[in-house]
Amino acid sequence: MNSIHGIFAVTVTHFNNDGSIDYSAISKHVQWLLQSGVHGIMPVGATGEWPALSTQERKQVAEFVMKEVDGKVPVIVGAISPNVDVSVDLSEHAGSIGAAGVMILPPPGVHPSQHEIYEFYKYISGKSPLPVMVYNNPGSCGVAVSPETLGKCAQLPNMGFLKESSGDIMRLTRSVDEVGDRLVVFCGCESLAYESFVMGARAWVCVLANIAPAMCVRLYDLIVNKGKLDEARQVYRQMLPLLRLLEDTGELWQVVKHALALKGFGSGRLRMPRQPISEGVRLELEQVLKQADFS
Repeated sequence: MNSIHGIFAVTVTHFNNDGSIDYSAISKHVQWLLQSGVHGIMPVGATGEWPALSTQERKQVAEFVMKEVDGKVPVIVGAISPNVDVSVDLSEHAGSIGAAGVMILPPPGVHPSQHEIYEFYKYISGKSPLPVMVYNNPGSCGVAVSPETLGKCAQLPNMGFLKESSGDIMRLTRSVDEVGDRLVVFCGCESLAYESFVMGARAWVCVLANIAPAMCVRLYDLIVNKGKLDEARQVYRQMLPLLRLLEDTGELWQVVKHALALKGFGSGRLRMPRQPISEGVRLELEQVLKQADFS
Protein backbone atom coordinates (compact mmCIF):
# COMPACT_ATOMS: atom_id res chain seq x y z
CA MET A 1 0.00 0.00 0.00
CA ASN A 2 2.98 2.29 0.38
CA SER A 3 3.04 2.55 -3.42
CA ILE A 4 -0.49 3.97 -3.53
CA HIS A 5 -0.26 7.71 -4.09
CA GLY A 6 -1.15 10.53 -6.44
CA ILE A 7 -3.91 10.91 -8.99
CA PHE A 8 -6.42 8.04 -9.23
CA ALA A 9 -8.78 8.73 -12.12
CA VAL A 10 -12.23 7.52 -11.08
CA THR A 11 -13.39 6.72 -14.57
CA VAL A 12 -16.69 7.00 -16.40
CA THR A 13 -18.35 4.03 -18.05
CA HIS A 14 -18.74 4.90 -21.71
CA PHE A 15 -21.97 3.89 -23.46
CA ASN A 16 -22.93 3.56 -27.10
CA ASN A 17 -25.94 5.50 -28.36
CA ASP A 18 -28.10 2.40 -27.82
CA GLY A 19 -27.07 2.30 -24.14
CA SER A 20 -24.72 -0.69 -24.40
CA ILE A 21 -21.24 -0.43 -22.93
CA ASP A 22 -18.73 1.07 -25.37
CA TYR A 23 -15.57 -0.88 -24.68
CA SER A 24 -13.74 0.77 -27.56
CA ALA A 25 -14.25 4.18 -25.95
CA ILE A 26 -13.20 2.82 -22.55
CA SER A 27 -9.99 1.48 -24.11
CA LYS A 28 -9.18 4.75 -25.85
CA HIS A 29 -9.88 6.73 -22.68
CA VAL A 30 -7.88 4.49 -20.33
CA GLN A 31 -4.87 4.48 -22.66
CA TRP A 32 -4.93 8.29 -22.77
CA LEU A 33 -5.09 8.44 -18.97
CA LEU A 34 -2.09 6.16 -18.68
CA GLN A 35 -0.13 8.14 -21.26
CA SER A 36 -0.96 11.33 -19.32
CA GLY A 37 0.71 9.98 -16.20
CA VAL A 38 -2.09 9.16 -13.77
CA HIS A 39 -0.95 7.10 -10.80
CA GLY A 40 -4.00 4.82 -10.64
CA ILE A 41 -7.39 3.97 -12.12
CA MET A 42 -10.70 3.45 -10.31
CA PRO A 43 -13.45 1.89 -12.47
CA VAL A 44 -17.14 1.38 -11.62
CA GLY A 45 -17.35 3.95 -8.86
CA ALA A 46 -20.15 6.50 -8.69
CA THR A 47 -18.59 8.40 -11.59
CA GLY A 48 -18.78 5.11 -13.50
CA GLU A 49 -22.57 4.99 -12.91
CA TRP A 50 -22.44 1.76 -10.94
CA PRO A 51 -26.16 1.87 -9.98
CA ALA A 52 -27.04 1.73 -13.69
CA LEU A 53 -24.91 -1.38 -14.28
CA SER A 54 -25.79 -4.97 -13.50
CA THR A 55 -23.44 -6.89 -11.24
CA GLN A 56 -22.23 -8.83 -14.26
CA GLU A 57 -21.57 -5.62 -16.20
CA ARG A 58 -19.60 -4.24 -13.27
CA LYS A 59 -17.40 -7.31 -13.27
CA GLN A 60 -16.96 -7.16 -17.05
CA VAL A 61 -15.93 -3.49 -16.97
CA ALA A 62 -13.49 -4.14 -14.12
CA GLU A 63 -11.95 -7.06 -16.02
CA PHE A 64 -11.65 -5.00 -19.19
CA VAL A 65 -9.99 -2.09 -17.39
CA MET A 66 -7.54 -4.43 -15.66
CA LYS A 67 -6.49 -5.83 -19.04
CA GLU A 68 -6.14 -2.33 -20.51
CA VAL A 69 -4.02 -1.15 -17.58
CA ASP A 70 -1.89 -4.30 -17.81
CA GLY A 71 -0.12 -3.71 -14.51
CA LYS A 72 1.10 -0.21 -15.36
CA VAL A 73 -0.64 1.40 -12.37
CA PRO A 74 -2.72 0.13 -9.43
CA VAL A 75 -6.45 -0.35 -9.99
CA ILE A 76 -8.93 0.09 -7.12
CA VAL A 77 -12.37 -1.23 -8.06
CA GLY A 78 -15.69 0.21 -6.89
CA ALA A 79 -17.63 -2.44 -4.95
CA ILE A 80 -20.48 -0.32 -3.55
CA SER A 81 -23.93 -1.84 -3.06
CA PRO A 82 -26.88 -1.55 -0.69
CA ASN A 83 -26.46 -5.31 -0.27
CA VAL A 84 -23.38 -6.30 1.74
CA ASP A 85 -23.04 -9.67 0.07
CA VAL A 86 -22.96 -8.05 -3.37
CA SER A 87 -20.07 -5.90 -2.11
CA VAL A 88 -18.33 -9.05 -0.91
CA ASP A 89 -18.93 -10.76 -4.26
CA LEU A 90 -17.52 -7.78 -6.14
CA SER A 91 -14.54 -7.65 -3.78
CA GLU A 92 -13.80 -11.33 -4.34
CA HIS A 93 -14.04 -10.79 -8.09
CA ALA A 94 -11.70 -7.77 -7.92
CA GLY A 95 -9.22 -9.91 -6.02
CA SER A 96 -9.42 -12.65 -8.64
CA ILE A 97 -8.43 -10.25 -11.44
CA GLY A 98 -5.49 -8.67 -9.61
CA ALA A 99 -6.87 -5.34 -8.40
CA ALA A 100 -5.03 -3.42 -5.69
CA GLY A 101 -8.08 -2.72 -3.56
CA VAL A 102 -11.81 -2.06 -3.41
CA MET A 103 -13.72 1.13 -2.63
CA ILE A 104 -16.80 0.51 -0.48
CA LEU A 105 -19.32 3.07 0.84
CA PRO A 106 -21.47 2.19 3.84
CA PRO A 107 -24.64 0.76 2.26
CA PRO A 108 -26.42 3.65 0.48
CA GLY A 109 -30.09 4.12 1.29
CA VAL A 110 -29.78 2.27 4.61
CA HIS A 111 -28.75 5.18 6.92
CA PRO A 112 -26.76 2.92 9.25
CA SER A 113 -25.82 3.87 12.80
CA GLN A 114 -22.16 4.29 13.74
CA HIS A 115 -22.20 0.82 15.33
CA GLU A 116 -23.69 -0.61 12.14
CA ILE A 117 -21.06 1.14 10.01
CA TYR A 118 -18.31 -0.42 12.11
CA GLU A 119 -19.89 -3.88 11.97
CA PHE A 120 -20.33 -3.48 8.20
CA TYR A 121 -16.64 -2.78 7.63
CA LYS A 122 -15.71 -5.52 10.11
CA TYR A 123 -17.73 -8.00 8.06
CA ILE A 124 -16.29 -6.74 4.76
CA SER A 125 -12.70 -6.74 6.02
CA GLY A 126 -13.07 -10.34 7.13
CA LYS A 127 -14.18 -11.47 3.69
CA SER A 128 -12.47 -9.21 1.15
CA PRO A 129 -9.24 -10.60 -0.33
CA LEU A 130 -8.11 -7.02 -0.99
CA PRO A 131 -7.42 -3.91 1.10
CA VAL A 132 -10.66 -2.00 1.61
CA MET A 133 -11.22 1.73 1.13
CA VAL A 134 -13.50 3.30 3.73
CA TYR A 135 -15.57 5.85 1.85
CA ASN A 136 -16.85 8.75 3.94
CA ASN A 137 -19.49 10.48 1.83
CA PRO A 138 -22.53 11.58 3.83
CA GLY A 139 -24.11 12.98 0.66
CA SER A 140 -24.18 9.54 -0.95
CA CYS A 141 -24.59 7.37 2.14
CA GLY A 142 -26.88 9.64 4.14
CA VAL A 143 -24.61 9.25 7.19
CA ALA A 144 -21.07 10.41 7.89
CA VAL A 145 -18.48 8.01 9.28
CA SER A 146 -17.54 9.65 12.58
CA PRO A 147 -13.87 10.11 13.48
CA GLU A 148 -14.33 7.65 16.33
CA THR A 149 -15.84 5.02 14.02
CA LEU A 150 -13.11 5.62 11.47
CA GLY A 151 -10.47 5.08 14.16
CA LYS A 152 -12.04 1.73 15.07
CA CYS A 153 -12.32 0.71 11.40
CA ALA A 154 -8.66 1.56 10.83
CA GLN A 155 -7.75 -1.08 13.44
CA LEU A 156 -9.52 -3.83 11.48
CA PRO A 157 -7.45 -6.22 9.36
CA ASN A 158 -7.36 -5.61 5.63
CA MET A 159 -8.35 -1.94 5.76
CA GLY A 160 -6.11 0.06 3.45
CA PHE A 161 -7.50 3.43 2.43
CA LEU A 162 -9.84 6.30 3.25
CA LYS A 163 -11.69 8.38 0.69
CA GLU A 164 -12.71 11.57 2.53
CA SER A 165 -15.61 13.16 0.64
CA SER A 166 -17.37 15.14 3.36
CA GLY A 167 -16.15 18.44 1.92
CA ASP A 168 -14.75 19.37 5.34
CA ILE A 169 -11.01 20.03 5.24
CA MET A 170 -10.87 19.78 9.04
CA ARG A 171 -12.18 16.21 8.81
CA LEU A 172 -9.54 15.31 6.26
CA THR A 173 -6.78 16.91 8.35
CA ARG A 174 -7.94 15.04 11.44
CA SER A 175 -8.01 11.79 9.47
CA VAL A 176 -4.45 12.32 8.25
CA ASP A 177 -3.32 12.99 11.81
CA GLU A 178 -5.25 10.15 13.47
CA VAL A 179 -5.29 7.28 10.94
CA GLY A 180 -2.79 8.35 8.28
CA ASP A 181 -0.25 5.85 9.61
CA ARG A 182 -2.71 2.99 8.92
CA LEU A 183 -4.82 4.18 5.99
CA VAL A 184 -3.77 5.94 2.79
CA VAL A 185 -5.90 9.10 2.91
CA PHE A 186 -7.43 10.15 -0.41
CA CYS A 187 -9.02 13.50 -1.14
CA GLY A 188 -12.56 12.77 -2.32
CA CYS A 189 -13.82 16.33 -2.83
CA GLU A 190 -12.95 17.87 -6.18
CA SER A 191 -12.86 21.46 -4.96
CA LEU A 192 -10.58 20.72 -1.97
CA ALA A 193 -7.72 19.00 -3.80
CA TYR A 194 -5.07 21.66 -3.21
CA GLU A 195 -5.91 22.03 0.45
CA SER A 196 -6.05 18.26 0.92
CA PHE A 197 -2.58 17.66 -0.51
CA VAL A 198 -1.15 20.53 1.55
CA MET A 199 -2.67 19.00 4.69
CA GLY A 200 -1.20 15.57 4.03
CA ALA A 201 -3.51 13.59 1.76
CA ARG A 202 -1.45 11.10 -0.22
CA ALA A 203 -3.84 10.67 -3.14
CA TRP A 204 -6.92 12.07 -4.89
CA VAL A 205 -9.92 10.07 -6.13
CA CYS A 206 -10.10 12.41 -9.06
CA VAL A 207 -13.09 13.01 -11.33
CA LEU A 208 -11.34 15.88 -13.12
CA ALA A 209 -8.60 13.46 -14.22
CA ASN A 210 -11.08 12.01 -16.73
CA ILE A 211 -10.88 15.32 -18.59
CA ALA A 212 -7.54 16.86 -17.58
CA PRO A 213 -5.26 14.08 -16.33
CA ALA A 214 -1.92 15.77 -17.03
CA MET A 215 -3.09 18.94 -15.31
CA CYS A 216 -4.08 16.97 -12.20
CA VAL A 217 -0.76 15.12 -12.16
CA ARG A 218 1.05 18.45 -12.40
CA LEU A 219 -0.86 19.83 -9.41
CA TYR A 220 0.11 16.79 -7.33
CA ASP A 221 3.73 16.96 -8.42
CA LEU A 222 4.06 20.65 -7.66
CA ILE A 223 2.64 20.29 -4.15
CA VAL A 224 3.83 16.90 -2.96
CA ASN A 225 7.08 16.31 -4.83
CA LYS A 226 8.40 19.84 -5.36
CA GLY A 227 6.79 21.92 -2.62
CA LYS A 228 6.07 24.72 -5.11
CA LEU A 229 2.86 25.85 -3.47
CA ASP A 230 2.55 29.22 -5.19
CA GLU A 231 2.95 27.69 -8.63
CA ALA A 232 0.54 24.92 -7.69
CA ARG A 233 -1.99 27.48 -6.50
CA GLN A 234 -2.02 29.09 -9.93
CA VAL A 235 -2.74 25.73 -11.55
CA TYR A 236 -5.44 25.09 -8.98
CA ARG A 237 -7.09 28.44 -9.61
CA GLN A 238 -7.32 27.51 -13.29
CA MET A 239 -8.97 24.24 -12.27
CA LEU A 240 -11.45 25.65 -9.76
CA PRO A 241 -14.22 26.81 -12.13
CA LEU A 242 -14.40 23.30 -13.58
CA LEU A 243 -14.03 21.63 -10.18
CA ARG A 244 -16.93 23.70 -8.88
CA LEU A 245 -19.07 22.70 -11.85
CA LEU A 246 -18.39 19.09 -10.94
CA GLU A 247 -19.17 19.55 -7.24
CA ASP A 248 -21.93 22.14 -7.22
CA THR A 249 -24.28 21.63 -10.19
CA GLY A 250 -25.59 18.15 -9.41
CA GLU A 251 -24.58 17.25 -12.97
CA LEU A 252 -21.15 15.74 -12.36
CA TRP A 253 -21.77 12.85 -14.76
CA GLN A 254 -23.15 15.08 -17.48
CA VAL A 255 -20.29 17.57 -17.15
CA VAL A 256 -17.62 14.87 -17.40
CA LYS A 257 -19.19 13.01 -20.28
CA HIS A 258 -19.99 16.13 -22.30
CA ALA A 259 -16.43 17.41 -21.85
CA LEU A 260 -15.06 14.01 -22.88
CA ALA A 261 -17.31 13.89 -25.95
CA LEU A 262 -15.96 17.30 -26.97
CA LYS A 263 -12.46 15.83 -26.68
CA GLY A 264 -13.40 12.82 -28.82
CA PHE A 265 -13.86 10.28 -26.04
CA GLY A 266 -17.21 8.54 -26.16
CA SER A 267 -20.73 9.53 -27.08
CA GLY A 268 -21.60 11.46 -23.91
CA ARG A 269 -24.47 9.02 -23.36
CA LEU A 270 -25.67 8.30 -19.82
CA ARG A 271 -27.98 5.60 -18.53
CA MET A 272 -31.23 6.19 -16.69
CA PRO A 273 -31.98 7.85 -14.40
CA ARG A 274 -29.31 10.32 -15.58
CA GLN A 275 -30.47 12.77 -18.20
CA PRO A 276 -28.48 14.81 -20.75
CA ILE A 277 -26.63 17.89 -19.58
CA SER A 278 -28.88 20.90 -19.00
CA GLU A 279 -28.52 23.80 -21.39
CA GLY A 280 -27.31 26.26 -18.77
CA VAL A 281 -24.63 23.93 -17.43
CA ARG A 282 -23.58 23.01 -20.98
CA LEU A 283 -23.04 26.65 -21.89
CA GLU A 284 -21.14 27.34 -18.66
CA LEU A 285 -18.98 24.24 -19.15
CA GLU A 286 -18.07 25.11 -22.71
CA GLN A 287 -17.11 28.62 -21.63
CA VAL A 288 -14.96 27.29 -18.76
CA LEU A 289 -13.18 24.86 -21.10
CA LYS A 290 -12.01 27.82 -23.19
CA GLN A 291 -10.33 29.52 -20.25
CA ALA A 292 -7.46 27.05 -19.57
CA ASP A 293 -5.60 24.15 -21.10
CA PHE A 294 -7.54 21.28 -19.57
CA SER A 295 -5.47 18.34 -20.77
